[in-house]
Amino acid sequence: MSAKVPVELTGVWRREEITAPGGHRDDTTRVFWVQADSWYGDIRLRIDIPRRDGATGFDDYADAELVELAEAQGFAGQLTVTPKLCAWRRDIDYQPPGPVPDEGTWKIEGDILIEGGVHIEYEEIWRLEPGSRGLRAAFAQDESQGLLVLAGDHFLRIEGRRTPLPPGESLPALVKAALATGDRERACALLDMPISYGRIGDGWRIVLSTLPWREGRPLWSSAPRYSPERGEVIDDRGAVWRPLEVHDPERRLGHLFTLASGPDEAG
Repeated sequence: MSAKVPVELTGVWRREEITAPGGHRDDTTRVFWVQADSWYGDIRLRIDIPRRDGATGFDDYADAELVELAEAQGFAGQLTVTPKLCAWRRDIDYQPPGPVPDEGTWKIEGDILIEGGVHIEYEEIWRLEPGSRGLRAAFAQDESQGLLVLAGDHFLRIEGRRTPLPPGESLPALVKAALATGDRERACALLDMPISYGRIGDGWRIVLSTLPWREGRPLWSSAPRYSPERGEVIDDRGAVWRPLEVHDPERRLGHLFTLASGPDEAG
């Protein structure tokens, strides 16, 4: 398998629908897959995920809503490709590991990508998002096991948990178990894994997040510092993001990080 994916697979893919035997069909879950040269990030949120006006954290959500938040999905790592098969290595995953590898067949028709199941029978239809080609980059923040992936005007940032997931069939099951013992603090810690997707040109504004109160807000509280010499990014918390891969033929990265706006500019 190739360590660098074909150019036609790079960019941002929005899932239009998934179908599976037994009449299963989902065309409402909001799914975005951001693909650089080999590194990728993915976020999947139900359209009716609990959102509360004025919320600032998990304390603003009822126990039942915490279980609903746990149904989100998101993961990141490296994609390897053959002419017929994609294999997504999940270095970071919002949910516990699944029973089979994440592998699928792929076929591109114009701006449509058709993915088929290998170990589980399904078909996913993906559409390429406008403004997601050209620039491609990925950065790692080792202390938080974080990954930042850029594709055109789109970004996805995923940060690992401080509380590792124990074995379990699913995150909702783990959160329910914690709540059943009255340990709400642990339930919230299991959920505290920020995955954020959004647009760079809109002030790095977050469109979707596993922490819903962050949606509509900027990714950064102040513009990160980008070092062209080292290729590193120092974020608003002083954390260093080291480059994993960069395709920046127009040398735009330095300018793009200056577009970051803090809360006062977000409106």
